[in-house]
Amino acid sequence: MTAPYVVTGTLTDPRTVALDEPLPAGTHKVRLVIEPLEPKPKRPLDEVLTEIHERLRQSGHQPPTKEEVNAYIREERDSWNER
Repeated sequence: MTAPYVVTGTLTDPRTVALDEPLPAGTHKVRLVIEPLEPKPKRPLDEVLTEIHERLRQSGHQPPTKEEVNAYIREERDSWNER
């Protein structure tokens, strides 16, 4: 007997479970034990955005300048006429 593999997933209908990651096993019969998990509480949008901005700042991310964005859009639009 092999050791059990624990993975989470979402019950999408009464007969289907969408796993959060693939199982490291071939195709064969398995036993499932369903244990409902408490959903994470929803966080306020401003809290999530603050966290995202902080992660970007810590990573050294530099957003493109207005000039860079405009140049990209101009190049993209110019490419439409090359057909």
